[in-house]
Amino acid sequence: MKIVSNLLQQIEGIQIYYIIGLLLFVGLFIVIVIRTMRMPDKEIEEIKSSILKDNDSEETATS
Repeated sequence: MKIVSNLLQQIEGIQIYYIIGLLLFVGLFIVIVIRTMRMPDKEIEEIKSSILKDNDSEETATS
């Protein structure tokens, strides 16, 4: 691991990729959290119940 670390330290401007990657991750995380928090309760209930309904219908179809 030390070889890789030394090699990456020798490359000029490599830090910008770390910063861009971190910003993309944080930005996407914030968007997902905000979208989830703003989701209506009815839609959340539909998603929860659809998971159970899909699982029951597959078991019935294969039996």
